[in-house]
Amino acid sequence: MKPASYSFRAQLHLYLFVSILFLVGVVFGALLVNALTLEQQQDLGSHLVHFFVMLDGDSPAPDRAGMFTESAMLYSKWIGLIALLGFSIVGFPLVLILVFAKGIFIGFTVGTLIGQYGWKGMLFAFASVAPHNLLAIPLILIASVASITFATYILKNRVFMPKVQSLREPLGRFVLVQTSAAAGMAVVAAVMTWVSPSLMKLAAPLLAGTVSGG
Repeated sequence: MKPASYSFRAQLHLYLFVSILFLVGVVFGALLVNALTLEQQQDLGSHLVHFFVMLDGDSPAPDRAGMFTESAMLYSKWIGLIALLGFSIVGFPLVLILVFAKGIFIGFTVGTLIGQYGWKGMLFAFASVAPHNLLAIPLILIASVASITFATYILKNRVFMPKVQSLREPLGRFVLVQTSAAAGMAVVAAVMTWVSPSLMKLAAPLLAGTVSGG
């Protein structure tokens, strides 16, 4: 019999909570851009200028295989950390911090592009940030909910009510979800390696023209 704590209806409030937490992180990250000093904004802008000009030029072909491996390892480590925090039971609140931090990273990146280049920066953000994150964010949220659910299940049924419930089914579900999320990150890495750079290359002349025109 499936434990009640692992039904979708029981997890729905967790999905809403972590999704809202992520969105709050995005807003917070975007607001951080306004907190930068003028000197910091100018320094950040100069780095962006260099990046867009280089992207719009004839740069050597990157090592796609190496980029894929590096991206896949990075995202798999992110899922692995979420899984480890959930498995440790006491570390599961840190999962929420990771979700919030992911939101901050994305919010800051998008906020910086929009702050520097307006609607053109938003267009570039859709080309560079959105494609792989449309896949990565749901996987991170699913892995996070699975970790929180597993940890709270253990606390409820093995710590406060020792040996009342078997761990075989919840542990199996936990491992399956985390493994599937980590495997899904290979698709995220593929999009990040082959799709996002092509879209960025198409959008770069628009921003490079803005740089040269300014």
